Amino acid sequence: MMVESTELASFKPVMPLATPEEARKGWAAFEALKTALLTGDDYQQIAGKAFIKRSGFRKIAVYFGLSDRILEAVRVDREDKNFTWRMVVEAKAPNGRTSIGVAMCDSAEKKFNHLEHDVYATAHTRAKSRAISDMVAGGVVSAEEMEAAEEPRRQVDSGQAPAQGVTLPPITPPTPITGPWIKGALEQLGVDTGKVEIREELAEFVILKKGSLTDEEFKTLNAMCDRLKGTYSRQPLQWKLKR
Repeated sequence: MMVESTELASFKPVMPLATPEEARKGWAAFEALKTALLTGDDYQQIAGKAFIKRSGFRKIAVYFGLSDRILEAVRVDREDKNFTWRMVVEAKAPNGRTSIGVAMCDSAEKKFNHLEHDVYATAHTRAKSRAISDMVAGGVVSAEEMEAAEEPRRQVDSGQAPAQGVTLPPITPPTPITGPWIKGALEQLGVDTGKVEIREELAEFVILKKGSLTDEEFKTLNAMCDRLKGTYSRQPLQWKLKR
């Protein structure tokens, strides 16, 4: 259906709420506020860069008059006995503007001192900081989010103490790789193949966890996957090897 020219004339492009000079001054004021409020304790050095921690974002929220509330908190339990909390937090400014932060935390990210509480609280911290950042801080990433990217994953499936490392003996795969060869190689490397399922797909083999793996078996699977230039994913827990 054709739109009348008079209707077209009523449409206008989205316009900024401030002039360039006002925007520059506003951003300079925010940077000055950060400098005045935040101390070294409010930053964490990760990969040579400083990221604002939870305490810093809480200070920013107070002086911008932001309130917040949890919109959604969902826990997902997995077969490997780990779990994830997904959190959605809304931040609200005095003028009514809102911002939504969505974040997750996984129990296998690292060694938590108080597992149930810490995973939930970390997901909440990340979502809340993200909502605050999107509202008034230009979307900068929080230290707690960066920790998830930098922290080595806790690859313990059975509750046993972590292995000191896995050194694989030389393994020479056939071309193409076959299911029986994968099973034989795993048995040779000390993995109980009754705990895994080797599934043949069109262009690759997928190794799925069926039983509780020891830490050493887990690391052996990872090392074998790396050696053969495969891929590893956690949801679901599986290793993929190209033919």
